[in-house]
Amino acid sequence: MYLVDRRARGPVTLHEIAEKLMIPRAFLSKILQQLAKKGVVRSLKGPSGGFVLAVDPAEVTLLEVLTEIDGPTRVFECFATESDCNLYGDCMIRDVFGEVEEQIGKVLARYTLANFRLRESLPATASGELRA
Repeated sequence: MYLVDRRARGPVTLHEIAEKLMIPRAFLSKILQQLAKKGVVRSLKGPSGGFVLAVDPAEVTLLEVLTEIDGPTRVFECFATESDCNLYGDCMIRDVFGEVEEQIGKVLARYTLANFRLRESLPATASGELRA
């Protein structure tokens, strides 16, 4: 999202992003490497190098970015696969948690990186809740 906001300025250094967002550089480096492998960001070498967004922000959803960084959204790992729980087949709440995951995915898929250019681009309700 930081790269979206600074897209017109050109490459942004790892140091600048880490400093502005208060993210450890090693952790940020791993995230940017993952996103670069998927073609979401591009790393530019040299004295004026850094990272740039390699895609149209309107074409990449928040769900896609988060899934690339963290894997599938899981509310409770205990029901992620049958091997995780001896009671998997008889679980009475697994379907509810599955529905929760599905709804979270739907919400994250409604937002693209373009929604995060400016805070004003995400209208909020009186309670501060975001709207698509």
